[in-house]
Formats: sequence, structure tokens, C-alpha cells
Amino acid sequence: MRGKNLSAAVMAGIWIVFLSGCNLFPAPESLIKAPNQVKSVNQGQDLVSIARRNLPKGTKLTVPDGPVGVDPVVSVDLDGDADEEALVFFRSTNNDNQVGAFVLKKETNSWEKIFITKGSGSKIHWAYAADVMDDRKKELLLGWQTEGSADSFLEVYHWKMDKLTKLKELTYNEVEAVTFEDEEKTRLAVWKRDMADAYKIDLLTWKGDSAVADREYYPSYFQGVITYYQRRIAEVPDAAYYWYYLADAHLKANLPEQAIHAIDKGMSLNSVVPTKGYFQTLRMQAEKMMPKVNYFTSIPPKYISNYSNLEDQLIIQKVKEAASQYWYVMSGGEYPEGKIETVMVNDHEYRYLGEDLDIHAKLVNYLSSSFTPSSIDSFLKRKTIFEFFGKLIQPNADGGSLLNYERTEVVQKKDKGNEMEVDLKVPVGDTNSFEFVHISFQKTENGWRIFSEPGTF
Repeated sequence: MRGKNLSAAVMAGIWIVFLSGCNLFPAPESLIKAPNQVKSVNQGQDLVSIARRNLPKGTKLTVPDGPVGVDPVVSVDLDGDADEEALVFFRSTNNDNQVGAFVLKKETNSWEKIFITKGSGSKIHWAYAADVMDDRKKELLLGWQTEGSADSFLEVYHWKMDKLTKLKELTYNEVEAVTFEDEEKTRLAVWKRDMADAYKIDLLTWKGDSAVADREYYPSYFQGVITYYQRRIAEVPDAAYYWYYLADAHLKANLPEQAIHAIDKGMSLNSVVPTKGYFQTLRMQAEKMMPKVNYFTSIPPKYISNYSNLEDQLIIQKVKEAASQYWYVMSGGEYPEGKIETVMVNDHEYRYLGEDLDIHAKLVNYLSSSFTPSSIDSFLKRKTIFEFFGKLIQPNADGGSLLNYERTEVVQKKDKGNEMEVDLKVPVGDTNSFEFVHISFQKTENGWRIFSEPGTF
């Protein structure tokens, strides 16, 4: 979990300086009125190159802290016309604390800058796009954080009247964008820190232009919150505030009996925080809920719907692409007319890689959309892929894997700031058997990349 403390006075001072003439960004309006454009853009041209050509003067591409898996340029449909726009994140080259984002829209022969904003903070904490209004258009979600601040600010932009308009601003410490199995609409789970890693948590949905608590899906989402606090309690069993928020999660999941057990355990610890009054109030709520779930004449508990969050989806997509790239390299790449040329080196048979991977720069460029440079270098050494008379060669052997990354599940994540460790549950083929796979991600200047070596998963 990310976030640090800073007094309100210091925050205000930073914000005043940011808005003053000391910042290096031009006014957003001037950039939209006279945008940089790329003429005669051919289909398939590198979107990152297009974004770089449209950067405001004195800025460079940057990568949000989250969600893990995001890149500095994101292709997404914001206006619902089935054509994707380019969402671009940037920061000042002279002041790392000045950040922003803009959107490029493809016209007939050029890309036009249709939106730009300077961040209300010193870094991009969390940013992506999701359909939170259930209108088949994705809202722009920009989370800003001032260096040293405990809170972040999530701005929600909606396409209306042919432009992106701010719909809402939310304060948070951590945020999840979640979708449930029976709906396409995205909900926002907002986590606000109470103390240490204990959070007040709410699940929000949109009703018109307002964000409201989505109590209908509380029972589904708070199953995951229960698991979170159970893990915290396993590490620190005598922390009363963990028991308090575990009880709160049980209540929101329509599990009053379990809530009462957690309340009684928390009260037995005789802790000052939370007070017994807080526990007693929670217990009264649980007791009022008991008849609703214990008698046949009562309303049955809400059906528990499975859900996934945006970060997990991005992680799984990255892993699938990375696995596919690894096996493509191990197959040798593209051979014209299927002709493979071999050579003997030190009594071992090697084959030249295909024409799309036959030099070091091509191979690194191909793998770098998924892996960090260090993991690629380690992979080349371990697999003895090296240059031989100007062209890359590899051992002449075939291989494969039964792991089915199409059905992968994220089971656990460990946030380490600019790195994240992820445990995946990966089925073996189409069977009910599975393996656990551990993968490390790292935030790089080109986006979140896999730090684990290709072929180790």
C-alpha cells in the first residue's frame, strides 16, 4: 500500500506553488487549441512514437505507479465510437514533481490533442480508463498524489458534449476498479487508511452523476476484504483494529454471526483503539441482522458473484503476452518458406534465428514490451543465444509447456513500491490440475515490465 503523511499547510503550499508561474507547463487550453499533429499517419505506426511527437515542450513520457501493468501510452475508446484514442501520461523534464495527462484522437490524416490536464499532485498514483457509468464509453480515471501526502485524489472524466468533462473527484489511499461476472459495469472500491494498513472501505457505483455505495454487491466484494483482514490478523493477532474491520467486512458480506465472533475477540483485547463503544455499536448492527439470515421467512443472503479487478486483468494479460513471446523466440521466429539453417558450434547443433529475430536489437526489441532489460540479458545467457558471424543462433531443440495461461488466476500480490511480486494459479492444460507460479513486476520508464526471466514461468 502506498501513501505518506504531510500536513495540510504544506500540501496547500505545494499546490499554490504548482499553480503559480513557477511551473513549466503551458496552459492546457493553449495546447488544445493549437495541438501538435502527426501528418499522414499510416495505420499500425508506433503509438508511442506518435505520443512522443505530441508531448508538450519540456516534458517526457512517464508511467503511473498503478495499476501494475499500465504503460505510459494506453489505447482506449473514450467517446464510444469504436475507435480507440491514445491516453498519454507525461512529466516535466526539469521538475519531476510536475505531471499530467493528455488524450490524442485519430482524425483522417493526423492525431489531434483533444484533452490535456496538469496533475493536482506531484506524481500519477493510479490511472486508467473503465466504464463506470455503464454507457459503453470508458471514463478516464486519473489519480494524483503529492509527494509525502497520505491521501490521493481520483478525478473521473466522462465524455459529454463532444469533450471530456470532470464528473467527480474522490479522496482515497488505494483504489480498485472491479467488474462482477454478471455485469460489464465497473465499480470503484475506495480504500481510506485509518491506521497502519487498516482501511475504511466502500464499494461505489454511479447513479446519474453521483457516486453512491453499491450495497447490492457488498456481499460479493467484501469476501475479498475478509480475506485481506484475515491475513493481517494472522500476522498480528493482537491488533484490535484488525478485528474491528474484519467484523465490519463480515457485516457488509451479510455474515453477522462471523461478525459477532470477530467483535467479541476484538473487545477481549482491551485495546484503547478502537474503543469498546465502537465495537458495541457494530455488535448491535450484527444482532439486528441475525433474524434476516436465520429464519426461513426472512430475505435470503445475496448471491455471491465472482469479481475481478482491473490490475489483475492487466497482470494476466502481460503474463499471457510474455509467455507467448518466450515460446515464439524458443521456436526460432519467422523462417521464410520454413527453411531453417543450422550450424555446429563446439560439437553442438545450433540454428539461426528467423529473419525477424536474427540480430540482438530485433530480439531485445521484441521481448522488451514484456520484460525488463536485465531479465532479457539473463535469459539470453541461460539459453545460450548468441551472435555467430553477425547473426543470432540458439540450440536446435524444440519445447513447449502445458501451462494454460488463458485460465490464470491471481491469488496473491505483494506491493513493494516500484516492484510487485505476484503469485498465479495456472491450470495444466484443460485439466483440473494446476501449478502456482511466482512472477515479479518492476516499474520501468517504458511501463510495468516482468522482472522474472523468460522461461521461468
